[in-house]
Amino acid sequence: AMETLRCLTSSLQDQAGLQKLRDNLQDIPLRWLSRPDGGEEDYLLGNVTGECNYHFTFKLEGGGYFQTGVLVASAESGPGGMPVALKCRWKRRIGDIPVEIPGVTSNMYQISADDVGTHIRVEAQPADADDGLFGTVSGEIGPFELDPATRRSLDNALGQGESRFVVSQSKAPGDDGPTRELVIDVSPETVRVAPQGQDRQSGKASDREVSAEFTEDYPKLIIHQLDTTKFQLVMNESRTFHLVASSRTSRDLIALTIRCFHAKRYLSTQSVLQELLPIQPLGPGTAASPTPSDGRLDACIVLEQLTKELNRTMQQKEVSEKVLR
Repeated sequence: AMETLRCLTSSLQDQAGLQKLRDNLQDIPLRWLSRPDGGEEDYLLGNVTGECNYHFTFKLEGGGYFQTGVLVASAESGPGGMPVALKCRWKRRIGDIPVEIPGVTSNMYQISADDVGTHIRVEAQPADADDGLFGTVSGEIGPFELDPATRRSLDNALGQGESRFVVSQSKAPGDDGPTRELVIDVSPETVRVAPQGQDRQSGKASDREVSAEFTEDYPKLIIHQLDTTKFQLVMNESRTFHLVASSRTSRDLIALTIRCFHAKRYLSTQSVLQELLPIQPLGPGTAASPTPSDGRLDACIVLEQLTKELNRTMQQKEVSEKVLR
């Protein structure tokens, strides 16, 4: 998460990166309005490149560019023909940097909190070369954003200054004992894991309680790439919890809450402003002159305007869906 923030911050120094950011932001309202309003087909198509002698499709199911969707790469011998088994490699693009997603080789990928603000790319080819089919194709779609419900919950968690989540601890192989329920308390300074029902107001830490203050490397949350509710919470070099959330949305909210508090601890508002609007020092004996515009302030203004437009469009969409129900 910290590496992602560094990439995004450093990209503000690059004019080409700012232009790409501005273009992506301007596309958000159009992509939102282009969502299907009903019917049986509730998916969005990605961009496909490459040459092959079969028909390839890359689509996002779930009704929007949200972290709750599912990406599906599929192929047929021809339009309407027999299905073709695929061998896939998945990558997450952060800015212009592609990062391999380990452990996922099937033709489906579950979007998660790890993918917010990024593009997902798949490279596919026929699994069986003996069928006479050949060619490697690529599909890409994004950037992804938070769904409205998770966004509201995250805003509330950050506004309150602390949050509590109930999770289950994964059983080790061969463990037939009862499932252990734990609570995760997240504050701006620490992450605390303790058995459910333990009184944290007493001020006494139990032997079974583990707390970790935010440092540059810990605590960190690792999302399971194949199971939509499992994740690891790494408190330090020697203590890792294998946990299960009550739902996919709950897991994403836990991950985003911890990462946001972590980022706020090490990426201050002052440093962000310094990157966006640096002070230009004057040399000895030089007269003050207007600082040439480098597009950073314009990007901030465009971002604010598009955020308001997106929120307004989302509200209209929700009202329309309620009326149709």
